Amino acid sequence: MWYLYLLIGFSLLLTVSFIVYAANHYYLLNASQRYVSPPLPNLPEFRPAVCVHLPVYNEKYVIERLLDACTRMAEIYGNERVRILVLDDSIDGTSSEIDRLVEEYSKAGFRIRVLRRVDRAGFKAGALQAALDQTHEEFVVVFDADFIPPHDFLKRTLPYFAEDPCLGIVQTRWSHLNRDYNFLTRAIAIGIDVHFFIEQAGRFADRCFQNFNGSGGVLRRSAVLEAGGWQADTLAEDLDLSYRMQRRGYRVLYLKDVETPGEVPLTVPSFKRQQSRWANGSLRTARKILPSLLLDGNVDRKKRLEALLHLSGYLIHPLMLTSFLVACLATLLGLGNSVFSVNSAFSPFRTNWSLTSLTAADLHLLLWGPLVTVILVGTVAPWISSIVVLKAQHLPVASNLPSLLVLYLLGSGISLVNTIEAGKALLTTREWEFTRTPKYASLNDFEDWRSKIYQVPLDLGWAAEVLLVALGLAAIIHAASDSATVSLVLLVPYTGACAFILAMTALQSRRGHLP
Repeated sequence: MWYLYLLIGFSLLLTVSFIVYAANHYYLLNASQRYVSPPLPNLPEFRPAVCVHLPVYNEKYVIERLLDACTRMAEIYGNERVRILVLDDSIDGTSSEIDRLVEEYSKAGFRIRVLRRVDRAGFKAGALQAALDQTHEEFVVVFDADFIPPHDFLKRTLPYFAEDPCLGIVQTRWSHLNRDYNFLTRAIAIGIDVHFFIEQAGRFADRCFQNFNGSGGVLRRSAVLEAGGWQADTLAEDLDLSYRMQRRGYRVLYLKDVETPGEVPLTVPSFKRQQSRWANGSLRTARKILPSLLLDGNVDRKKRLEALLHLSGYLIHPLMLTSFLVACLATLLGLGNSVFSVNSAFSPFRTNWSLTSLTAADLHLLLWGPLVTVILVGTVAPWISSIVVLKAQHLPVASNLPSLLVLYLLGSGISLVNTIEAGKALLTTREWEFTRTPKYASLNDFEDWRSKIYQVPLDLGWAAEVLLVALGLAAIIHAASDSATVSLVLLVPYTGACAFILAMTALQSRRGHLP
C-alpha cells in the first residue's frame, strides 16, 4: 500500500516541523531568562522634540481616552517639545468627535492637529507615511487608538537615544487594560504576554532581530527614512520596517519594564480578525524579507535562522491543520491502527525480521518510537511558557488553568482561518485590506460590547469551519469503532477546539457598522 508509506512519511515530516518550532520556543524561553533591563540614562537635560502619531480609523469609543492620555504625557514631558498628529481616516462619527477634542486641547495650549487624507490608500502604513512626510522632529512615537500611554512614557524611553546613534527603535511591553473582562480576554492576555515576556525578551537577550509591535514604541525618524519609510505592501508594516531598519545597521531596544496598556479583543470574531491580519502580514513580510536576508553572509547564521523561524511563525497553523487532515484521512481510510497506533505486527522481541521484511506499520514504529518523548516535550512548550509568564506577573497558576485551556482552544481552533490567510500571503500578489479589530473601551461590563456599533459579521469562513468540525466528528466516530486510541488523542482535542471557535463565532458575530 504505497499510500500508507506516503502518509507515514508525510506525518513524520509534519512532526519534525513541529519539533523545530518547539525547539525554538525552548531556545527563546531559555534566552529570556538572561534578559537584563538596560538602565535608564540619567540625562535630565536631554529632551528632544517629539511628534506623536496616532493612526485612527473609526474609533469613537476610545478616541477621547487616547487623547487625554497623550496630552497628559505631553504635559509631563513639556508641551513645547511635543507635537501630536491625529491621523484620521475615519468614515463615521469619529471625525466630528476628534475635531471637538482637538479644538479643546488646542485652546488649552497643546500642539495638536488632525491630518486627513483624500482616501485610505495604504491603510495604517499609508497614514503613518503621510504623517512622516509632515514631521520634522527626529523622534516619532506611535500609539494605536486602544492604548493608554503612561504619563512618564517619554521620560522613560527617549534618554536611550542620546547615547546610541544606531538605536532606531525603542519598544515597550504591552500590558492589558481589560485582562479580567471575560474568559476570552484572560486567555488572550496570556498569549500576548508570552510574546513580550518570552519571545521579545529572548530575542533581545540573544541579540537576534527584534520587531516593532506597531504601538507603544519610539522611532528615530532619520532611520525610518533611510530604511525606506513606511511601506504598505504587507499588512505588517511595523514588522517589515523594523527588519529593514536593522538590515541598515540600526538596533531595536526592548524595555520589558516599561508597560504600555492596551485593550485585548473581547470576542472570538474580533480575535480571529486580529490574528488573520497578523498571520497574513507576518508571512507576507517573510516572503519580502527572507530571500535576501537568508543569503546575506554578513549576518550571523544564528540570527538568520531565528529570523526564519520568527517571520514564518504563523506557518504553525497550516501545519496543525494539515496534521489534522492527515489524521482524518488515515482514520477514515481504515489506516488509523497502522499510521497512528502501536497495534501492529512489529515487536522488539521478533527474531525473524529484517529491513527488507518490514511492513509499513513496522517502519512507522521504528521511526516514531524514538521521537515520542521529543514530541511530548514539544507539545508542552506553550504551556510551560504560559506558566512562566503568569509567575513573572505574580498571577496564580491554579486559578488560571481554565484560561490556559481556553488559550489552547483559541490557538488550535483558529488554524483554519490562519491557514487561509497564509495562503493569501504566500500564494498571491494582491495587497489585502487592513481590517481593524473593534475596540469598545469595555473594561468591566461583561456584555456591553453587544450594544456598540462596531461588530464583526458572520462570513463564509464559518461554513468551512462547519465542514471541518463535521469531518473531525466523522473521524472520531470511525476511530472509536476501530479502537484507534492514538488517533483519538489527536482528533478529539483539535475537533473540540474547532467546535469551540465555531460555536463562539456563531454566538458573537453580529450585524452592525463594520469597524
